[in-house]
Amino acid sequence: MPALVLTACVALIVLCFGLKKPAYNWDMIGYVAAALSAEGYHGADLNTVTYDSLRSEVNASTFDLLVTQGEYRQTVYRDPLSLAQQLPFYRIRVLYIGLIRMAHATGLSYPRSTYVVSAVFAALSVMLLGLLGHETGAPAVAVPVVVAFSGFLDIASLSTPDALACFFSLLTVYALIRGSMLVFVLAALLPSIRTDLLLLSLLVLGHAFIFGHKKYALASMAVTLMLYWLIVRCNGAYGWLTLFNTSLIHKTAYPATLVPSRAIGDYLRPYGSMAYRFTMQPQMVIYGLALWFLMRNGRRTHPSDRRLLGAIFIIPMAFVAIHLLLFPANTYRFFTFAASLTAIGLIGQMRLVASASTDHRFKRRWLDPRP
Repeated sequence: MPALVLTACVALIVLCFGLKKPAYNWDMIGYVAAALSAEGYHGADLNTVTYDSLRSEVNASTFDLLVTQGEYRQTVYRDPLSLAQQLPFYRIRVLYIGLIRMAHATGLSYPRSTYVVSAVFAALSVMLLGLLGHETGAPAVAVPVVVAFSGFLDIASLSTPDALACFFSLLTVYALIRGSMLVFVLAALLPSIRTDLLLLSLLVLGHAFIFGHKKYALASMAVTLMLYWLIVRCNGAYGWLTLFNTSLIHKTAYPATLVPSRAIGDYLRPYGSMAYRFTMQPQMVIYGLALWFLMRNGRRTHPSDRRLLGAIFIIPMAFVAIHLLLFPANTYRFFTFAASLTAIGLIGQMRLVASASTDHRFKRRWLDPRP
């Protein structure tokens, strides 16, 4: 009971922070526009309604910052065609857009709905982290420590689907650890939250395939690949080259007409920048310690425990590595679930190893008849 109370208190703090300290990041505009376009707004009307709703939510200085800081923001604000060309980046977050619309139906404005959804799911993610801590042997006091260093407060205040992604990613891994058949449903649906979560789906289902659920894993893989294809196709998503160029090489207000760079150096430079900044991130410490733990204790682990280690260490770290290899952006809010899962698992496993070592020394001392 004390563990539950502590976790609930941390979750409440995260919720209140997200509701009271919204980040008002620029992506709010994209998600509000995507939700309004689903209602039938387009062209100049979409531009007008989007920015009017934003103006009613934020103060004048924040509004000016969102629409006048840099040529890109100014162009999207002035030109309805430019705003329309941003929509494919946001429409593919299908579940997040749906939840924003549901929150709006209760009376919230669209801009406020974006961060209310984030705050709620960030808080629910904390509760899930507590359950994962229990499964992995971590003490309850580890939860607030992990929350503080994994970026939960950031995703709670952002108008992005990252808190939603964190919750369902943790829930999927929790179902995997518990051996629940729900894991196959959750893994199949992950791309509807963020399309890059297809990587996590395949990693989780690969784990399930290796450990015996071959037919269900293959069926779920087929569904998640089909869902990914449908989301991309139906929402006119841009390809990898457009995403890479607009995010990491040259941001343009008209991505639909972008001509990708042909210079190899333009594609290599983001990897160098990412490698340097990644070593400066607190998350690097978490992954480094987890790798050290696996190298030191992995071979001595009982085969029955390797399933757990794969779920709490291999899956999240493989997701981070593959994600950065495909898209070397220093956007670590994408990896909040991976960092928190690895950290809580590491604390739990180190505690169990230390407990086993202490118990072994106790037995040697009191039960060994040799002097």
